[in-house]
Amino acid sequence: MLPAIKSEYKKLFTVRSTYFLLGGVVAMVIFYSFYIIGWKASAEDLRNADALTSNISGALTSLPPILGAIVAILLMTHEYRYNTILHTLTASNSRTKVLIAKFLVVSVFALIFTAVVAVLTTTFMYLGIKAHGNMLVAQHIYYHEYVWHALFYGWGYITSALLLAALIRNQIGAIVALFAIPTLEQLLILLLKKNSVYLPYVSLNQVIGQGADSRIGTIAPGKAALVFGTYLVVGWIVAWYLFVKRDAN
Repeated sequence: MLPAIKSEYKKLFTVRSTYFLLGGVVAMVIFYSFYIIGWKASAEDLRNADALTSNISGALTSLPPILGAIVAILLMTHEYRYNTILHTLTASNSRTKVLIAKFLVVSVFALIFTAVVAVLTTTFMYLGIKAHGNMLVAQHIYYHEYVWHALFYGWGYITSALLLAALIRNQIGAIVALFAIPTLEQLLILLLKKNSVYLPYVSLNQVIGQGADSRIGTIAPGKAALVFGTYLVVGWIVAWYLFVKRDAN
């Protein structure tokens, strides 16, 4: 199992696309946090006791996690695009081990990625505020709750992208699905109304307190995490079965 994990780790960090995407995330978070959130903060923003958690949640539900999710998609779909999946499966005595190794590597990557985005957002927001000669009021942060909300969101979103890649296997198809499914859910809200909170990405947003409006209401973060986790478990069971049974080509 350990050789399979090491192999996936090398695949993740020996391709230029990983560094290109992560570099874009870092540059984007630093600029937006320092200049837009920090330097240009209004008097109302500076008096907001929930500004820190709101800005972290905003960063985690915007473009940065999408780029992190694409990194996860490429880890799987590069293998099929360049036909290296045959070498990967030949080198291991179990397809299940290969899939588990990919999931574990992406899970660790997702948790570290989420933590780094949160730290960069916080640090450069404060630097931007201070550089402009302002001061933020004392913040109300329930660390024991918010930390797991944020980490679960980042982990859930990025591992769901890997799941899409495992099911679809086509690089473009998986990336399109990553954008199309949340968009489709917004249309389903018009039909399902209050029951929309049980859609996968709507429920994931509820974990971190984003996306709620009068049409769908809210559910508790723990319940929302359970709903999304159920989708993940069922999806990964299907993905595992197909990964084991389908022809590698």
